[in-house]
Parts: sequence; C-alpha cells; structure tokens
Amino acid sequence: MPFFVVDDGADSHPKMMRAKNAAVGLWTRVGSYVARQLTDGHVPGEIAKMYGSAPQIQKLVAVRLWHEHGHTCPRCPEVRPGDYFMHDYRESGNPSRAEVLARRKRAADKKAKQRAAQAGFGADSAENPSLFGEESSGNRDGFDEETDANPNQGPGDSAGHGDASPGDSPGTSRARVPLHSTPLLKEGAEEREESAGSSARAALSLIPADWEPSTEDVRAAQLARLDSGREQLTADQVDAVTRKFVRRQLDDGKTAAAWGGRWRQWAETERPEQPAAGGVVVPFTSGAQPQTKSQQQRAGLAALRERLQGGSSA
Repeated sequence: MPFFVVDDGADSHPKMMRAKNAAVGLWTRVGSYVARQLTDGHVPGEIAKMYGSAPQIQKLVAVRLWHEHGHTCPRCPEVRPGDYFMHDYRESGNPSRAEVLARRKRAADKKAKQRAAQAGFGADSAENPSLFGEESSGNRDGFDEETDANPNQGPGDSAGHGDASPGDSPGTSRARVPLHSTPLLKEGAEEREESAGSSARAALSLIPADWEPSTEDVRAAQLARLDSGREQLTADQVDAVTRKFVRRQLDDGKTAAAWGGRWRQWAETERPEQPAAGGVVVPFTSGAQPQTKSQQQRAGLAALRERLQGGSSA
C-alpha cells in the first residue's frame, strides 16, 4: 500500500503557515485518499467537499497547495472543472499509479515463482540442488530483486514509496527466505533439541526438605525488599520464610533445576508473621477444639446479648 508523503519541514513551510491548521488537515486527509486511490495527485471535487469546507478549499487554492481548473502552474497538469490537483504531487516523492501497479505485479510474480518452486521441490531435487529455488543463480546474496532497482534514490523520497528507504544501503532490504530447509541440518537440529530437552527434564526435581537459600539469594531478596520500601528480614524471619516456601513447593509438587530464583521472588514480597505486642499465647486445653471465625462471632453476640439483658433487668 502506498503512503502519502509529508516532508519533515512541512510544519514550518510558508504555505502551511498561511493555510492554517484546518486547511492543512484537509490537505493531509485528501492526500491519504489520493495515495490510496492512485489518482496521481488529482482530487475529485466531491471528495474535497466531503472532507472539508469551502473556506478550507479556497485557502489551499490561494496558497497554491492545490490547483483548480485554469491554473497557470507550469509543472502541474490541467485540472477538470470542479476538481483540484495537489501541487507538485510527484515531485514531492509520491509514486505514480504506474509505479505502484508495476511494483505490485513484480511482487505477485515473485510470489508465484516461489510457490511454483515449492510445489516442484522434491520431485526434481536432483536437477535443482539449490535451496533458494530457480532464482538463486541470479541472486546469490539473498536479497530482493527490487533492492538495487533505485540505487540513486534522493533524500526527498520517503519510506514505503520507493524501492528503498532513506539511509538504506543496497543490502538492507528484506532478506530472501530459503524456500526449503536442508533435511540433514534439520534432522541434526531436532536431535540436538531433543537431547537438550531430555537433559533439562532429567535435571528437574522436588525441593529437598532441608533446602536453604544461599548468601547471594538472601542478599538479593533483601535488596529487592529495600527498593520496594519493605522492611528487612531478620535471620529468624529468613528461616521462617524459607520453611514456609519449602512446605508450599512440596505441597504443590513443584519441580525445578534450581530454587534460588523462586525463593528470591517469594522472599521479596513475603510478609513475615509478627507476634502481637504484649500478647500472651494461651494453649488449648486437652480435648478443646479451636473455634472458627463464625463461631467466635456467634459467641461474641451471645455474650453481648446476655450483658444487655442483665442490665435491663437490673
């Protein structure tokens, strides 16, 4: 799909400054239409009226960004009555209709050749030992045939319009993808991947019950907690966090080749349990069962009801 070229100095060009933003918006929007429809710069009058207002159109004509019927610009073609023409459309780097259609045809022909080569590969592989199809003999560097089509492209051309973009060297266009892979190389790669995968699977194991983080693991977790504004863990808290981490991994049946990274992520965000200040731990008597939260709430309501009833009777 072609693009409508807008020069990087258009924002401060005198014509743009005199036309003002609303008219420049119409110029840009219609330019997109012209590029898509391949009109070579011609603007149908009904499109101009649909996209903009009469004052905006007159501003573009007045500053000579557009031409109307009967204009005197020597570089631009004649315009039909009621239509307009974008001044210097081709000179601004926009491709012509013929160029765009020719480029599309070359791309379609190339794709057809690639598909034909893919369909015929294998049946005549002995006659065609190349991995790149029948075009390889003429293009051994692996680049598109259009790469060198315009080696002297000027700085005014824009990316997406010519055969290369500004700053591109003759070898920066899309690299040609091989049509077929080498069976031997592919088989070797698959064997290597299988071998690597099996060895990695063999290294996975459950976490040992007595696993402990390394000094580097603890240092990294403490730094991460410091960066996030969390308090540092004491040695006892590190032990408690580690025991909790090991229990969780064993309960979930997690396997890994190494556990340091997972422990660091766990310790970075873990909130260690803090004993209540001045609290007293009261053990349950023999045979007593801990109450659930709902049971505690019901017991509290019952006690409050008894106190209220006792006060009212007094």
